[in-house]
Amino acid sequence: MLRPTLFLLLAGVLQIVSAHFELKYPTTRGFDETKEPTFPCGGFDTVQNRTQVPLKDAFVEINSGHTSYSYVVNVLAKNDPTTADFSTAVVAVSSGTRNYPQAACLSLNLSNGTGITNGSNATIQVIFNGGDGLLYQCTDVTFVDSAPNFDQSMCVNADGSSTATSSGSAPAANNTQSKASSVTVSSGFLLLVIACIYITV
Repeated sequence: MLRPTLFLLLAGVLQIVSAHFELKYPTTRGFDETKEPTFPCGGFDTVQNRTQVPLKDAFVEINSGHTSYSYVVNVLAKNDPTTADFSTAVVAVSSGTRNYPQAACLSLNLSNGTGITNGSNATIQVIFNGGDGLLYQCTDVTFVDSAPNFDQSMCVNADGSSTATSSGSAPAANNTQSKASSVTVSSGFLLLVIACIYITV
């Protein structure tokens, strides 16, 4: 019989091992954890309803299951982008690393050669690397001078900081995998193996 404490341990380990991320705001095209490694938009390749996003103080909000990760946020200024467009026409508008899980607000720098102006339709692509491979999600937007319905209160960081800082550095998702995340995942697998052995004896 599986002891309650052992069940809780196994549940926690499985959650750590399968930890991914979700694009929370603006609304993601779609979320399927098993498809997130699929370029360019985590298995959701058609344009969905567009959210109006302000040209100034724009951001995306994600929720991470990893305690340490790197990210890149790209913008693709096209009405109906193809998969190939995400390899040739995107512009990085944010990149960096975070060292805490859950909510993170990633601010966007739209002044860096994006060609975005008032009324531009675009797709925002978030590339996430928690140490176990690249993950993708997208949201479709229209950039405007004034977006009264854009919810600035959604910009929340789980570590308590009030805002995110844009980075002008090269895309971080192509860097070496995060050591902290790799240790977490490896430890999770080790605990799972030990627990399984304990159950069978």
